Amino acid sequence: MNLCNWCKKYGTITGIFLSLLAFCACSPDLTVQATGVDGATISFSTGFSKSTEQTLKSIVGAVSGEANDTAPLFNANDISAMLKATGLQQVSANSKDATTLFASGSARSISEITLAKTGILSRTKKSLTLTLGSIQFQALYAMLDEESQAYFDLMMIPALSDEKMTPAEYNELLASVYGQTFADEITGGSFSMTLISPDGKKRTTAKVTLGEILSLTAEKSWTVNW
Repeated sequence: MNLCNWCKKYGTITGIFLSLLAFCACSPDLTVQATGVDGATISFSTGFSKSTEQTLKSIVGAVSGEANDTAPLFNANDISAMLKATGLQQVSANSKDATTLFASGSARSISEITLAKTGILSRTKKSLTLTLGSIQFQALYAMLDEESQAYFDLMMIPALSDEKMTPAEYNELLASVYGQTFADEITGGSFSMTLISPDGKKRTTAKVTLGEILSLTAEKSWTVNW
């Protein structure tokens, strides 16, 4: 099973959000703009190197027993179908090549989508908040079946196990299993996020290394108020 088919099979935002956050370490970018009383539009883009692509395929193959070096990790049609299954509307997805992905969708009510149920995304009439931490990651993880969880187990993500580990220590752990190049791309990549008010006049932006995010124990939140 390739990564995209896995996302489609289990039909939750968990697959695309956490797997891309954890695996695709070439500066993933998340933008969320509040709309209406409780809605939002969400867009996400990411990419990774050829060497990381091969490592990801070996991880997928190790779990599924269906290694395929020629199959792409991303398929735009499958990603679109998976996003629609979460309740998102006006969905679009495209992948220019085997190592890049852009996806977007809208929600009339944030409270109805999976990211809200995990506590990652929340709204009031005058604010939009993104929260990350071990509680949120573990809530995402708990929604998956055992085979899906096995992908993340192989990544040994500290935030999923509540194990206190610095980004440098996590880098060392990944390097011992998958090599230094893969470890550096995972922990050294930066996750950029932008939260925007409904009228577009207020925004909060932040950039955090993936190593820091994947090693979080305490919650870390970002909010835009209007």
